Amino acid sequence: MRFIFTAFLCLFAWMAVSGPASAKVYRDVVYNHMPAVSDGNFIMDIYAPDEAEDTPIIIMVHGGAWTFGNKQNAIGPKQADFFTDEGFIFVSINYRLAPDHPFPAPVQDLASAISYLYRNADTYGGDPDSIFLMGHSSGAHSVTMVSIDPQYLRAEGLNLGVIKGTVALDGASYNLVRTGKKRGELPRFYRPAFGGKESVWRAASPTLHVMDGRRIPPMRLFYVDRPVSPSRAKELAETLRDHGYDAKAVLAKKRSHKSLNKKLGTDGDKFAPMIVDFFRSQMK
Repeated sequence: MRFIFTAFLCLFAWMAVSGPASAKVYRDVVYNHMPAVSDGNFIMDIYAPDEAEDTPIIIMVHGGAWTFGNKQNAIGPKQADFFTDEGFIFVSINYRLAPDHPFPAPVQDLASAISYLYRNADTYGGDPDSIFLMGHSSGAHSVTMVSIDPQYLRAEGLNLGVIKGTVALDGASYNLVRTGKKRGELPRFYRPAFGGKESVWRAASPTLHVMDGRRIPPMRLFYVDRPVSPSRAKELAETLRDHGYDAKAVLAKKRSHKSLNKKLGTDGDKFAPMIVDFFRSQMK
């Protein structure tokens, strides 16, 4: 009996890390190299539906306060399964973390990951003209930043037009100048990534980089009922709309900061289907 139980646990563990049954999984794909920095900072897991061909791509950026988490343990356990079943290639990336690698390292790495997938989409059956971004918490900051400030993709020889839609899951760091102004410093939570200089906070605030004439992609900014997040999401969405861009702030009812990510794509979850509908609407 003990042997059977142990074997069951081993099978369960293998299933947990092997990826969706209906998808091919390309594990630990290196998307960038940098001298004196481990390649482990620049790896991604790519989940591709069987027989994928010209398939839209979702790049997921995990949260973790810019200081912890990785492409497997900091995303919801059903996300890859759900989105591949819906006909998307789902990509979860690692990126450099603070305090060793503060801003703008995570945004630069996301731009590198986008560039890799844009230029190598055919290898995995993907469509380079249908790349979408999704990020949770600190990852929400990265996906909005790279979607609004063109310098990061420009460094990769690309422009904002390669991103067809962006979903941010309960970010609260869209305007760091506003966050730090009241006390003259950022809350301790932000300091490893953004330090104490207002010039850095300004450079790292997506809301403050919105301007006319850019190809900023449509955005959906999901937020939960907690301090700061609702006001920052609404401010960014309103700023984008004021400049003529498609953006909405969406309340994720009955979700917490953690459960919005962890339950995304699980049975009964209504927010993952909303995201799919939004992404598909940008493909028409």
